[in-house]
Amino acid sequence: MLFPFRSVLVLSLLWGASVSGEELFRDLSLEGGFNLSAVTSTSTPLELGPILVQTPDTQPQWRLAQWGTRFNLMDATPTVSEQGDRGVANAGKAVVIHNGGLGGEGVTLTVLGGAEYGGALRKQGELWPHLLVEQAFTEAFRFTDFSRLDFALDFKVVRCTLATEKEVRKDLHTGQITAFFSVHNKNRESTDFNDMIWFGLPIFDVRFELPNGHQAVDRGKDDATGKFICTLPGSQFYEAPTGDGKWHALRGDLVPLMTEALAASQAKGFLKDTKLGDLLPSSFNLGWEVPGPYDCEITLKGLSLNGVRADKG
Repeated sequence: MLFPFRSVLVLSLLWGASVSGEELFRDLSLEGGFNLSAVTSTSTPLELGPILVQTPDTQPQWRLAQWGTRFNLMDATPTVSEQGDRGVANAGKAVVIHNGGLGGEGVTLTVLGGAEYGGALRKQGELWPHLLVEQAFTEAFRFTDFSRLDFALDFKVVRCTLATEKEVRKDLHTGQITAFFSVHNKNRESTDFNDMIWFGLPIFDVRFELPNGHQAVDRGKDDATGKFICTLPGSQFYEAPTGDGKWHALRGDLVPLMTEALAASQAKGFLKDTKLGDLLPSSFNLGWEVPGPYDCEITLKGLSLNGVRADKG
């Protein structure tokens, strides 16, 4: 059974005033900054060290992934503004943590695709630059542990403009953002044990006024996972184009939305022997993927994943 998003949202609003939950993301203020990734997911070491730490001796709970870039942020000099914003930038990208981080005034992520591609157009199979904030869920939980899993994010796409006069191809070149959860079957009795899918909530894609739903196997580059991607359509969440330079709100209860994504995945032949209670979210990532020569900037704030425990009685 598919669950219309607006019905889910109405129920969440009706119940939200009387039911409290627990925040499942750690360090939304980003006091620990980020662990910075290498520039490829096959590099050793995979993480290069902490950046943009606010509180000394605080371990980063988030990773900043810079896969596919030509410009390593580890070589850049961090700055702090008079307002207390922490930033780091180079020729290909910039990151600014505003006061309060992801749970406060936000984080601004910029990718300069014109510089990253140096006047060339990406070809089929070639890597593309990413700039993602990522967190692994260190304490395992199943979707069915909760009666509700309320996801929230506010965002503003400041720009995503083409930085070339060459003709681009929609099937190869874009700038886009999706909020992704990696979701694994952790039922040892299931024939799908340890298999996984990517479950996505749409935010922005420069090719469309509203980001399309996307159902396909993760391919297109050497380090692709080969696992199924199920991103729900933007029409379930938004009534206006998300790239208009205004603030937009993404809201949803992940319990029915994951039920919908599982049904869609099974209809395509993936996780066919999996039940909702078998599934655990393993990690979360959010940020730019820029397979085309676009200069892109977004501010993300108000991030939350609030879980209300299911009554087991």
